[in-house]
Amino acid sequence: MRIDVIDTEAGLEAVREDWDRVYVDDPHAQHFLSWIWLKSYLSHRKRWFILALREREDRSPHVAFFPLRLTTQHDRKTGVFFDEIIMAGNFSADYTGFIAQPDYEQHAIAGFAAYLKRQNWTHLKLDYFAGPAQRREALVRALQGPEVMFRDSSPRNPENIDNCICPVVALSPSFDDYLEQKMSSQTRQKLRRFLRKVESDDDYRITMATPQTIERDLDILFQLWRTKWIGRKGKERTERLIGATRQLLMDSFKDGNLDVPVMWYGERPLGALANIIDRQKKSILFYITGRDETWKTPPPGLILHGYCIRRAIADGYKTYDFLRGNEPYKYMFGPDERQISCTLFRTRSGRNLGDVIHPRSIRFVYEQALQMYRDGAKAFAEAAFRQLLETVPSHLGAQFGLASLMFEKGKLHEAEAGFTALIGRLDDPNPLYLRLGDTQLALGSYEEAARTFGRIIERSPFDAQAHYKQGVALVAAGRLSEAARVFAVVEQYNYDNPVQRNFAEKAREALRRIVSKAEQAAAMPVAAPKRQKNQAGTASAIVERAATELVPA
Repeated sequence: MRIDVIDTEAGLEAVREDWDRVYVDDPHAQHFLSWIWLKSYLSHRKRWFILALREREDRSPHVAFFPLRLTTQHDRKTGVFFDEIIMAGNFSADYTGFIAQPDYEQHAIAGFAAYLKRQNWTHLKLDYFAGPAQRREALVRALQGPEVMFRDSSPRNPENIDNCICPVVALSPSFDDYLEQKMSSQTRQKLRRFLRKVESDDDYRITMATPQTIERDLDILFQLWRTKWIGRKGKERTERLIGATRQLLMDSFKDGNLDVPVMWYGERPLGALANIIDRQKKSILFYITGRDETWKTPPPGLILHGYCIRRAIADGYKTYDFLRGNEPYKYMFGPDERQISCTLFRTRSGRNLGDVIHPRSIRFVYEQALQMYRDGAKAFAEAAFRQLLETVPSHLGAQFGLASLMFEKGKLHEAEAGFTALIGRLDDPNPLYLRLGDTQLALGSYEEAARTFGRIIERSPFDAQAHYKQGVALVAAGRLSEAARVFAVVEQYNYDNPVQRNFAEKAREALRRIVSKAEQAAAMPVAAPKRQKNQAGTASAIVERAATELVPA
């Protein structure tokens, strides 16, 4: 057996034939694990990866797929980043899990678990895991170990709704059979009467979304949904949910897998549904609804679901799936219950397995560390840089960031050692030389600082900042005539960059002072200031202080 890791759109495209075969063969596969749904959904997500099991090491077909995603959280108490592996469809998919050809299910469980136990994570979340209880139990047993513990993590709904129960209607061969077998006599009579009324009264109509009307129909659905839920969920969360759901539904519509029926009275929309179509499994999945809460009869929800169930039966579909949640209204349609589960694995240490960042999170953590540094959260940035170096000791960005922080904390010898270790390892060494030169200035190593700034000038002869700081170092070393020549170089150039223009002005002012005090400077050499030891402050503050003290006023 062999596990491939798919983490690119091209890689996902390449396995479609295998995926579709496994999806059809797995009796427990659900639409949110289909290739067509995941292809669109993952195109909007980052750091997803799919475990793909082959029967043999060669190019044999894949026999199982486990779609996953990685997220990274920051613990503000400890400053440590930790990783979570979650189901790929989390936050949108009502069903998650893996798919496998039946003969290879146990091989898939063993292989997937072995792979996951070697990864670096603090939490592994099997949220809304679909399939028989035996599949979930076997995976839990395979994932157990001395370093991790697990528990049921089913959400607690304040309205007493169990989101791990999914009502699913097994459709009969005919609509009449369905009504007789699945509905109570009272509900059956009501549905028949209301459908006849809607279809015989010209004031009522039911439309199905087309490419020309889909935007309008989704606007109607979400406006009705918003009216009901904004008071309970709040405006920000409501709009965020609508944005994410709209994108998901539009993707399904573009893939040809979405129905949006709207019920009207004249030009007044009374209700709308969004039903995802699983053509491979012959199932209709009811995803979201919105209805006019002020309209009482005929009831839009009952009519629209009845209409869609009748249509699904006529088209040969086998199930009408109400998805997650055991809301009472769903049971008037005669469903059976499908049970799913939520299981949380977490490490006993509260840190990633292996005590290092997951390889797929290194770039993310580095970007977060840089943002923390820019935002002034220096303690968090330092912790992040150190954590990166524990994971990747050769990480150049983390080494440079940590050395810069040591300089700003006044730990100058540590900073100098950090910067020196990076010489010859960066594509653009100028920022490194600039920081190293600042550190040497702060340490009072003026000759070394002058040489370091000179390296920048060799590469960038017009760099006003390098000329100014080299001049400061030369003044401090008592080499006034050389300093004057360095300051004078900037007189030859014009600078558009505001930072460079500022240093050019400083260089001109320093030169003016040297020239105007030439006789005094020659008769009375400039005394070097006391050596800086563990001097706290920012890099710019230290260099500015050095310039003020070293250039005669």
